[in-house]
Amino acid sequence: MNIIFITSMNQTYFDHCGELMLQSFNNKMKNHRLVLYNEDFSGKFGKNITLQYWPMDRNYDNFQERHSNSKIKTFAKKGFSIIHALENIDADRIIWLDADCHLKSAINQQLLELISPDNVLSTHFGVKHAANDKTYFSCETGFFIVNTRHAMFKEFRKTYKNIYIKDDYKNLRRFYDGEVYGETVKLLENKGAKMLDLNPELIHKTPIPRSVLAPYITHYKAGAKDNIDFDKKLEELAQDGKKI
Repeated sequence: MNIIFITSMNQTYFDHCGELMLQSFNNKMKNHRLVLYNEDFSGKFGKNITLQYWPMDRNYDNFQERHSNSKIKTFAKKGFSIIHALENIDADRIIWLDADCHLKSAINQQLLELISPDNVLSTHFGVKHAANDKTYFSCETGFFIVNTRHAMFKEFRKTYKNIYIKDDYKNLRRFYDGEVYGETVKLLENKGAKMLDLNPELIHKTPIPRSVLAPYITHYKAGAKDNIDFDKKLEELAQDGKKI
């Protein structure tokens, strides 16, 4: 199975926490490749990291021009990176890994194949939120896997993209990437696509530390990033690399 990881970040995010993710990927995931959507910076990050730069088309520009909410505009950068990857990367599985993740140890190929079998379209962490007297389904998109060889992959890709380019967010709690991904999962599941939810009871809002991926990934979500000394963790990672 050919697996490609993807992520995106800008210079500010790289300086804050993204470098740790890239260096930890280099150290731990030596047999896999990561495609980096590097918005406004470049550099040398190791042979298994491919720079994609920022190849967004007019759909992205139009989205940014239509919307004024700064968070919607920011989270759409991730969304359009995902769209570009789903349209342009040739792999059996595409795995998103957030820029604020830290690879603690290598995720072996057998585990990745186990949680992403051929009959599953998306492997993800589902979550539910109550708002406006309704319950909304979304996904914690720090990590997810899309099976590009699935019979319904093209419909999944089209559905995800159309929500962005047509502003079809009427059923979403917020127009953020996790909500868009969750809506896409729900729509395709209703059409018969098999999914694998790694947070099946939808109990945990921060599911990765309570999942099968807990030994491998730390996800520094939201405000937690502000309390982490990432320079110290980079130093520890460098020392760990010397021991290998």
